This record gives sequence, structure tokens and C-alpha cells, in this order.
Amino acid sequence: MKQSVTLKGTKDGFVLTLDDTAAMSTIHEELDQLLANLLAENKSTKTDKKSISLEIKTGNRLLSETEVDELTTKISTTSQFQIKQLKSNVLTYKEANEWHEANSLQMEIQTIRSGQTLTAKGDILLIGKVHPGGSVRADGSIFIIGELLGVAHAGFSGDDSAVVVADFQTDAQIRIADNIQIIENKTHENKGANMKEFAYINDLHILEFAPVEKLKVLRPKMDKVTGGLM
Repeated sequence: MKQSVTLKGTKDGFVLTLDDTAAMSTIHEELDQLLANLLAENKSTKTDKKSISLEIKTGNRLLSETEVDELTTKISTTSQFQIKQLKSNVLTYKEANEWHEANSLQMEIQTIRSGQTLTAKGDILLIGKVHPGGSVRADGSIFIIGELLGVAHAGFSGDDSAVVVADFQTDAQIRIADNIQIIENKTHENKGANMKEFAYINDLHILEFAPVEKLKVLRPKMDKVTGGLM
């Protein structure tokens, strides 16, 4: 008969695996027996009551908060195990939503005025103008179809592979991770940053500009993000 609960030792402690096809009542019955056997064994050998690291794996089963509480309470009150991690192959709705936000292109059509901040957990495409005092902030890259006179902060959480594409105007502030650059005295004849360029961090960890045509070369993965838009 297949066991619903298995315990295996590792170099870091123990791993408790729960059969994701078994009923929770069966899992609790077998777990009760397992913990009772361990308790009896510890008493007979007079084992030290030091805590032992335990990782719980639930496979393709996603436990409810109540089920997690019941399981962790039972283990912590009847054994020496200290639960370090509870791992499942299944994403919660919150985790799935966070993953989607971080890995998809958010699109906004609006004007960002002074005092306003537009944020994104991943990459963002803004169709509109960013006025002085306005800012766009993203954990990923920022693509602006419009004038940037305010602040664009890509890689806000530290991703220095992010880029900023925009119609860079005088006094616009570009930030990528911890790097900052301000556009100074742009004119129509200026050979500096313009609509055909993007800002990125080079191999020397310096923020610089390059023609948009080089975006796919310098950041090959960007084509998947923008769908060939840039």
C-alpha cells in the first residue's frame, strides 16, 4: 500500500512529503502515527530535544490556510521539528497574479502631470506625455511614446538590464537601477538623446544612449516583451 506521508533525511534536516492524491484525513492519520513513532524512539534513546529543520512538500496540492495551520500546529506541538518551508508545485492566485504583472507589458494611455507617479511591477508602455514633476516608475523597462520632461525610473528594484525608450527632452531625468542622468540643453539640432535612442546600462555600469535599432542587439529579450513594437 502506498504511503501518503514520507519522511526523508537531508544534509539540512528532513523533508516531509505529502501525497497530493491522498485524502487529508488519511494524511493526518499517517502523520499522527509517524510522529508517535518518532516520539517513542526519542524517549527510548533519550535523544536531545534540539530543534530539527523540516521542509514540507505538498506536490500538486494547494493547502488552505486552515489546513496549513492544522498541519503546522500538529507538527510543532508533538515533535522536535521546526518548519522552515512549506513548498507546493501550485501557485496561489496572488502568486500567479504577481508573476503575470512582473512578466507582462502594462499599457497606459494618459498624461502624467506634475506630482503624479505612474508605477508598474514589470515593463510598461506609456502613450502620452510626462510633464516636469511627473514620473514613471517600473521594476522592468519603460517605453514612452511621447515626450519625457519628467522622471523615468526603470529597474526600480535594482534590475540594471532594464531600458528607457522615450522622446527625451531637456531636464528629463532618466534612472535605471541606481544610475541617474539628466538631459541637458536639448535642441532640434542636438545629436544627443532623441526619439530614435534608448537609455541603458552598458558593460561598464554607466548609463548611456544608443539608437533604437540596437535595442534587439543589446537587449535581445526585449523583442518578446514589446512584440516587435520597438
